Amino acid sequence: MREFAAVIIAFLIIPILSKKKTPIGIAICISAVFMALLGGLGISGLLDAIIDTFVNFDKLQQFIVIIEISILGALLRRYKIIDKVIEYLTKIVRSNRVTLMFIPALVGFLSVPGGAIISAPFVDRLGEEADLPKNRRAIINLIFRHIAMHIMPYTTSFLLVASLAPQISIYKLIGLNCIFVVFYILSGYLLYVRQVKTEVGPPKTDIMQNLLNLLKYTAPVYVSVLLNLIFGIPFYIGMLGNLAIVYLLNPEKSFFSDAVRAININVLYSLLGVYLIQGIVGQMESLTGFFNIIFSNPKTILFGIIGSSFFLGLTTGFQATSLGVVLPLLMSLPISENRLLLYCHMTFAWGFVGYFFSPLHLCQLFTCEYLKVSIQDLYKDYYKFILCLVAILISTYFVLGLWLK
Repeated sequence: MREFAAVIIAFLIIPILSKKKTPIGIAICISAVFMALLGGLGISGLLDAIIDTFVNFDKLQQFIVIIEISILGALLRRYKIIDKVIEYLTKIVRSNRVTLMFIPALVGFLSVPGGAIISAPFVDRLGEEADLPKNRRAIINLIFRHIAMHIMPYTTSFLLVASLAPQISIYKLIGLNCIFVVFYILSGYLLYVRQVKTEVGPPKTDIMQNLLNLLKYTAPVYVSVLLNLIFGIPFYIGMLGNLAIVYLLNPEKSFFSDAVRAININVLYSLLGVYLIQGIVGQMESLTGFFNIIFSNPKTILFGIIGSSFFLGLTTGFQATSLGVVLPLLMSLPISENRLLLYCHMTFAWGFVGYFFSPLHLCQLFTCEYLKVSIQDLYKDYYKFILCLVAILISTYFVLGLWLK
């Protein structure tokens, strides 16, 4: 009970500090300290989380990637590459609504934490032209940025499923996720994009040339993905290729000094705070013990999946956490392969919902930081989308449950 209370109190500290103009990254780090102390882990538990963060090579890679992403986002705007992308995209796609959704969806294929900071400048520019308020621009960027993670088989979550539950077909899981994605996109469109005044662009001409130009100026976004898919090059190295292309497109003498000035220290504080909280929650043994009790009862298993997946996604700001905790519990249950597939889909989706609306969600933090939107202003308009996703998941469970027995 003490650990649950510690997590809740620590999270309440974040909006309080944010309201007092404390940078969100610092607020998260302070929250992590309170969580460790109130949860009974003490200074030693906090030090363990700090040490694990800085000796874990995977986490260090993410720090490097986040630095590279913050530089890339700033340079795309400074060198007006964003303007070029929008220019050629509007010559191919005539609807400004489609353009507003397409750009963050494209960036979503860049499977790195906080990648929404790359599409934020694009959406900001388009949203300004459409006279959208800042919080709506942030929400649109976040919603459509996260489509790819439900359907791309090389994302962290799918790799974790393949590792922990090899008997679950990744492509069947993607198929179930696609049902969720369809309603997810429709909800985002109806709630936030439909209000954008429709502006039909000029008739399409020279489509092939415009397409080649679009591929050229979006290369700083997708090259690292291709390098990873084709050659297995890690993103922290592949992102250097993205930056090199920016230089080739704009060989400015001040490129390196511009890159250094583009580094956002508060973004690094945010990432550090998120990793500390992940490590602290992982040390709270009573939380995992409680989940074991819930999953052992067939009458409470669905509530266990929903509650634990949402809670873990919310408290760690990382979707894969819920899969890492819940899947081993599901694997131990005497259930059919179809039912295991359904439960895995529910774990995936509910973990995503918790992660998506988490105050530790890096894409949310970085988008709000870039657009200068407060967390409070974001959530004032965010709750409608939360309710839609909850309704979608409850409905699809009962429909799919008739088929997957």
